[in-house]
Amino acid sequence: MYLTFGKSILAATLLQNCAFGNLGNATEERSEIFQSFLRLVDERRTNISPWIYYSDDQGDTDLSSFQISGNSTNYSVSIAENTLVLKSLYFLFQAPDTLFGLSHSNQADFHSLHSGGSEGSGSVGTGSYAKRYGIRGSFESGDISISDFESLTGPVKSQNLSPFPPVPYGSISHIYGEYSAVFLDLIITRISDSSTRKIHIELRDVSFQIEPSCNLETPYKQSVPLSLGFRVDGLLKSRPSSSFSLLDSVYSLGISELTINDFQNSNLYSEILNNLGYEGQTLVFYSCL
Repeated sequence: MYLTFGKSILAATLLQNCAFGNLGNATEERSEIFQSFLRLVDERRTNISPWIYYSDDQGDTDLSSFQISGNSTNYSVSIAENTLVLKSLYFLFQAPDTLFGLSHSNQADFHSLHSGGSEGSGSVGTGSYAKRYGIRGSFESGDISISDFESLTGPVKSQNLSPFPPVPYGSISHIYGEYSAVFLDLIITRISDSSTRKIHIELRDVSFQIEPSCNLETPYKQSVPLSLGFRVDGLLKSRPSSSFSLLDSVYSLGISELTINDFQNSNLYSEILNNLGYEGQTLVFYSCL
């Protein structure tokens, strides 16, 4: 269908340029036709419907509790209270790989016209592909300890982020987001002796970035929803690159209740931020699993 539509548009453009172009200057006319076609490509839009799935890694229906291994012992974690508010979510796109049957040389011309800085710089080209598309506001997830959807990886708490603005045809190159609030009240039990600790985690205005590990084209045609996973246990687990155990450190303080935020227990706060930003630790692009 897209191929037929593209050829029809191109044929109409050819007819117009042949009727009103400069006769005898074929190179200039072809350039004008191709530039007109690029403008049409830049103006195409499609709808997407992003979701966020909150869960742990246990694969059961009880999202309120899970286990985490320390360096020498295991812990049971229960979510007593939670508030998670997404502040923004943006997508950056790359130009499509194919353009309605255009020749290889013209495709190369198209990508050279839409090349730019790296994804992290906020620009991958010109026109539609130099803009971020997304939403900004105050999007509360609800109680993330109660599942309401069965995903491919098990039960999750789902959060739909529609309406989302129409986005350009192409592929997703980068995802940017920010939480205005990630507040978690947790009860930690050390399984070896059943001793408990209460932890209050307070993250405010924390941003994240994700680069998809697979090619996700728009229009989006995957069999699974366009979804980002937030694994709560990932905030507390040791990263593969680190031997630091956050829960071991909590118990080493010897106090029954503590708050972790940007001005209390700052070393633990920094560790949680590192866990949030580490690829695949807390935030996972479900569509690439």
